[in-house]
Amino acid sequence: MATKIVMPKLGMAMKEGEIAKWVKQHGDPVKVEEPIVVVMSKKITFEVKASDPGVLHVISPPKAKKPVGAIIGWILQPGEAVPEGVDEIEEPPVIEVAAGTPAKAATTAPAPAAPAPAKDGFVLASPAARRLAKEKGIELAEVPGTGPQGRVTENDIERYLEQQAARQAAEPLATSSAKWLARERGLDLSQVPGSGPGGRVTEQDVKKFMTGAAPASPTPAATLPFTGMRQTIAEHMVNSLQQLAQVTVTTEIDVTELVKLRTQLKAEFSLTFTDLIIKAVAKALKLHPLLNSTLIGDEIQLLPEIHLGMAVALDEGLIVPVIRNVERKDLRTIAEDAQRLAAGARDGSLSIDEVTGSTFTVTNLGSYGADFFTPIINMPEVAILGVGRIIEKPAIFEGEITKRSLLALSLTIDHRVVDGAPGAAFLRELGNILSNPYRILIG
Repeated sequence: MATKIVMPKLGMAMKEGEIAKWVKQHGDPVKVEEPIVVVMSKKITFEVKASDPGVLHVISPPKAKKPVGAIIGWILQPGEAVPEGVDEIEEPPVIEVAAGTPAKAATTAPAPAAPAPAKDGFVLASPAARRLAKEKGIELAEVPGTGPQGRVTENDIERYLEQQAARQAAEPLATSSAKWLARERGLDLSQVPGSGPGGRVTEQDVKKFMTGAAPASPTPAATLPFTGMRQTIAEHMVNSLQQLAQVTVTTEIDVTELVKLRTQLKAEFSLTFTDLIIKAVAKALKLHPLLNSTLIGDEIQLLPEIHLGMAVALDEGLIVPVIRNVERKDLRTIAEDAQRLAAGARDGSLSIDEVTGSTFTVTNLGSYGADFFTPIINMPEVAILGVGRIIEKPAIFEGEITKRSLLALSLTIDHRVVDGAPGAAFLRELGNILSNPYRILIG
């Protein structure tokens, strides 16, 4: 019996998710509880596992965004067809599997049907195939179609891409001058050891090969996997920069009194500068609600509650736990929440609701010695505050040069929603609160 693979709901506010990658590929056999696809919401990734054994039938490609509950694939039994009624599903090549034998992807594609005559350059193709061809820059006329009357399907496009990748992979990595010299001398470049970056064959390598001299062995480059959380963060950051009009405003404020206040309060309970800043941010946001908003369609929604994201650095990337309703909490409760969430982030025990739904984010690089930087907005928020280090410097205070504690702040705003003046006004208000920190304890 066919089993649906649907886009899961990762939190109460999630409306749609994105397919980060298919762990298993179209036509692969899958086992119960075996990871098959990684999906992501705006803030977290989630590994969907197979609930039944069978053969994977992929519908939605990587990077596709689908609403919660939408069918993104099927787990089929050997020889089973996709159930009717699913929107625009292109049937893949049939995979024959003997009873009791694990399913394997077909090693050869069926011979394509003769293409239907094109009229005025028009090629018969499914809508999904046209979208994928446009995305990958492929001319439909170059792709043999296996559908009815030579219709080009999405699977035909994917097969064409795989064949292109295989041809490129089979071609030795070499510089253009090395390829030209090898052609001139009738040499097989695959036999020539490369000493260039990544094993690339250079012209000098070809010359040494011709004279019988062994080229120097290149030192292999160290590599790190670009997968999982690191890959997801990269995609979120690129999407944020591409979709938002981001501007960063910076300032430096005197926090000498804040340092004194923390020293006093630490005798009562565990407290960090970030805890104090989070509470101060909530107070400033109440006075400047435009920075606690989100843009949906053609409407700016001013959010009634303040849920502050707190960026936590991990070895494998970055995660942003959320302290909810900060405007209603006292400083001790905020400090306890922050400590609990940071510990959960590091041991991987946070729930989905604990990492979703933030309305504004604070990221602190002060412990790493950073002063000013340009934080990237955590969509769908419209602003993020970057916090630098607190450093003692000579400053003019009450008409005299004296030693003061100064703090660097960087506020990035989405200029579509927040202009520079309101952003600067918020930053000024925040600076006033932090410079006179006893305001944090009031209300």
